[in-house]
Amino acid sequence: MAEIEVVSDGARREDEDEEAERRRRGGAAAAEPDPVVDVYSAAAYGDLERLREFVERGGAAAALREPDGNGYHALQWAALNNYPHVALYILEHGADVNAADHAQQTALHWAAVRGATSVADVLVEHGARVEAADVNGYRVTRRLCVSMDGCAVRGFLSVAPFACLAAGFSI
Repeated sequence: MAEIEVVSDGARREDEDEEAERRRRGGAAAAEPDPVVDVYSAAAYGDLERLREFVERGGAAAALREPDGNGYHALQWAALNNYPHVALYILEHGADVNAADHAQQTALHWAAVRGATSVADVLVEHGARVEAADVNGYRVTRRLCVSMDGCAVRGFLSVAPFACLAAGFSI
């Protein structure tokens, strides 16, 4: 992937699952090339089964701890596209929850920008720093509060109840 791309709203469609299964069985070739080629694209597309194949059979476990060619981590891709089950798998296989890209943004920054509350909860529960700031000084807390309409996210509040208050937002 050459740039940050939102590839889904976080919910797989049934036809996507059927097409993936047909490809695995050697069925008719898809009209478009398979976009899932490594751990990063598997995380971005929420394809946990393929991610497991890459990691457990393909020896790509180390890639979960390293950025892709553009400096982004698999965990960031899962966070951006709101795949909590994929984020959890990545974390359970050694990824650093606070790993940052070239702009010092973490997976939690990416989840906050997208309003991806389910994955934000997973990240915070696994130790993501809510006070982390990127190179522009933007803090995760502020991004979460702004993108989530005044800290209305109960899951985030249950883990960090004073974060939005500290950022100057009302609950």
